[in-house]
Amino acid sequence: MNDSELREKQEELNRLGVEEYSWMEGVFADDLGNGVSEVQSLISDGRLMEGAFAQNHSLEEIVIPEGVTDIGEVAFFGCINLKKVILPQSLKTIREEAFGESGIAEVVIPAGVELIEEKAFFSCHQLRRIEVPGEQIKINTDAFGDCPLLLEGYVACGYPQKFNPPEELQYTLLWCTCPQRHGKEVGDHARSFISSNEELIMEKILKSNNVAALSGLSGLKLLRQENIGKYVAAANENNQTELVALLLAAAGRGIDTGEFDL
Repeated sequence: MNDSELREKQEELNRLGVEEYSWMEGVFADDLGNGVSEVQSLISDGRLMEGAFAQNHSLEEIVIPEGVTDIGEVAFFGCINLKKVILPQSLKTIREEAFGESGIAEVVIPAGVELIEEKAFFSCHQLRRIEVPGEQIKINTDAFGDCPLLLEGYVACGYPQKFNPPEELQYTLLWCTCPQRHGKEVGDHARSFISSNEELIMEKILKSNNVAALSGLSGLKLLRQENIGKYVAAANENNQTELVALLLAAAGRGIDTGEFDL
């Protein structure tokens, strides 16, 4: 963040009633020790307070205790070294930007969660995998937006109720990593999107070397045979050997790439 963005975020936190704190050390840093903290003092009526650990660069992992039903806005915003979070089964709501710009790498959302608000995990650049098993959950716009390493995961509802075009692509790619876990309605949506946007899907897979997504695509024979040659050429040029093998398998060929114009 630049100085202007920091001031804007502080003003936002001030409006939420969060006291001023050091952007370098983070609020409550002196009380955290190794980064695993008792958070009971920051909970009121089942809600972890807004901005509770915002910008805390000492926090590396945390267990949010059972009984918490609501994680407040920007509660862990900017916790760049936060890698591991264990959420309670009692949790119902994750508020806006609760984990925005944090270092979280993987998250399992309890099945009882009913709402993930807008940008709850926005710009988590280390986030690689999510597990969202609740089928009735409401996921707001950009809840997992701008997470470039998010290449695998299961979202039971398939797609948010409302989504923008980049999100539709994101959730379709996630579907590709575990299509067998989803119902017919979600599968029909994903297949339709892939049919209309195959080259865009493959562009993203090649750019991110997303083996898990291509494995799902190739296994379900969702790629047009006439296009596979150019995908093999692109993957081979980037030395993406796992992608090449999957593409050749999808084409019903062996590992020999000689017949393609590489």
